[in-house]
Amino acid sequence: MKIQFISCVFLFVSCTSGVKLKAVNLGPLFHDSNSKVWMVDKVIADKQNFAPRINSDKDVIVFYETGKCMYQPMKTLGDFPGKKGEYSLFSEDKTLSLYFTNERWDFKIDALSEDTIVLKPLNTSDLKYSMILVPFPEF
Repeated sequence: MKIQFISCVFLFVSCTSGVKLKAVNLGPLFHDSNSKVWMVDKVIADKQNFAPRINSDKDVIVFYETGKCMYQPMKTLGDFPGKKGEYSLFSEDKTLSLYFTNERWDFKIDALSEDTIVLKPLNTSDLKYSMILVPFPEF
């Protein structure tokens, strides 16, 4: 039993030692190789959520593969243009920057999955709130 355990540990340690892993390209998760709508599910400051409870009152961010983005209240979709900007996603550093006219939002991607993105503001950010994004829900 001891020999099997030691052999197993040796196998896993020897396979990964000294190997530098490449960063995964996070872009397709944000824009699905075209465009993707993410809903701002939570806006957190001082451990309190300031986002509306009702989904139809929340905001959305649309990420386009071209590097453009749009931030808009869900209620005004189709009626008024949103806040248009551009974004830069740095997969290796796990950071995201959104550039709007006279405003820059810089985030650290704190947690990431196919159905949740947790963004924490960096000190350089004009927006000082954490945001939790979820895919635009089916109704």
